[in-house]
Amino acid sequence: MENNGSPPRTDPGSGCGSGPYDVAAALADVDAARQSVADRLITPWWYHPALGTILAAIMLVSALDLHNFVRLPVALVGAVGIGLLVGAYQRMTGLWVDLRNLGPTSRKWWLAYAVIVAVSAGASLVPTFREGPLPWWLAVLLAAVALVATIVLGRGVDGALREEIRSGVAALPRSRR
Repeated sequence: MENNGSPPRTDPGSGCGSGPYDVAAALADVDAARQSVADRLITPWWYHPALGTILAAIMLVSALDLHNFVRLPVALVGAVGIGLLVGAYQRMTGLWVDLRNLGPTSRKWWLAYAVIVAVSAGASLVPTFREGPLPWWLAVLLAAVALVATIVLGRGVDGALREEIRSGVAALPRSRR
C-alpha cells in the first residue's frame, strides 16, 4: 500500500474508509450532533423546583437563626439532595453542563441567577454574625426569592443554552456516560 504522506480521507459514516468525506456531509453531521445534544439537554420539570426548595430551606433555617440541631441536618440533607439531583440529571441526559459550555445569552441568565442567589444567601447568613434572627417575613422573602429565581432563571439558562448549542454559539457539554 502506498502512502504519499497525507492522511487518508475517509467517510466516517461508511466505516470502510474508502472514499472522500464530503464537506457538506461533515457539516450536516455536526449540525445533527448539535441538534441531538440540545434535544437531550432538557432538564426534568422537577429539577429546578427541587433545587430551589433545597436552597430555600437552607436559607430559611439560617435566616431564622434556628438551633444547630436544625441547621446542620437541613444543610446535610440539602447537600445530599443536591448531589442526588446532579446524579439524576447526568443519568437522564448522559451530559453535564458547566460554565465553559455557556454561550453569551445563557451566561447572562446564569449570572443573574448567581447574583440573586448570592445576595439572598448572604442576607440569610446575617444572623450568624449578629445576635438574633432576621424578621420572619424577611427570612421567608429571602427563601421565596431563592426558590423563584432558581425555577425561573434556571429554566432561562436551560432554554438559552439549548438554542446556543443548536446554533453553534455554545460548546457541546461533555458526555457523562
